[in-house]
Amino acid sequence: MAIKMQAEYGDALQVIFVESQGAKPEAAERFALERKWFGTQAMWTTERPFDSGGRGLPAATLLDANGAVLLSGSSSMLGGKIEDHIEDFMKSRKKFPKAMNKDLKKAWTFAQKGKVADALEELAELEAEGGETGADASELRASIEAKVESRLKAITWMLDNGYPIDASEELEALTDDVDEHEAFSARCSELVAKLEAEEMADELKAAAALAKLQEKLFADGPDEKLAKKLTKLAGDYPGSKVAARATHLASLAK
Repeated sequence: MAIKMQAEYGDALQVIFVESQGAKPEAAERFALERKWFGTQAMWTTERPFDSGGRGLPAATLLDANGAVLLSGSSSMLGGKIEDHIEDFMKSRKKFPKAMNKDLKKAWTFAQKGKVADALEELAELEAEGGETGADASELRASIEAKVESRLKAITWMLDNGYPIDASEELEALTDDVDEHEAFSARCSELVAKLEAEEMADELKAAAALAKLQEKLFADGPDEKLAKKLTKLAGDYPGSKVAARATHLASLAK
């Protein structure tokens, strides 16, 4: 159910699966691959981000956008309630929060539309006014800037770990969002230069080839022929970060 919801709701939901019975990472990955659970934005880990308080498995905890616990308990018992909460969130996320200072509505709307520079410019003016509105504006500005920093960090990680195509797509979207913001635009330009550097050419070619094999692997599950193709791809691009990814997937596909 969680995989289906991740595919359906995309960026509005982040599913995190936590292996809680002591399996090593590769064993957990193989388990998920055999059940064709890969291929969405769902995340997988063997480290619990927090203690849910539950003792039975499988268990689930639903957090809101601010990290507050909405529901926690048995996955099978919470299914319908989780979907109800997500549907309510989907409806409300487009509406200006009732609890937010109304003076921030214009800046909030700019941010929701991806107009980061306009949002921050509006907030700077409100901050200059001081008082409660100024303090609230500072808080919203910090939140917007933190999200941009998080996206920059994610793109940098993708470039450094063999995901250049994903990085390119995310960078294009972020560049549009921060257009006309001098500092953030400059940071994006640095990443564009890194992506367009000569040494990234083979990474991009390898990533394009790997994307096709990975899609098939995630759809069909482990397969010896796919494992051999992945091993060959790694050999075609020795020393590349994408080759390291291909080698790892080959070990799971056997």
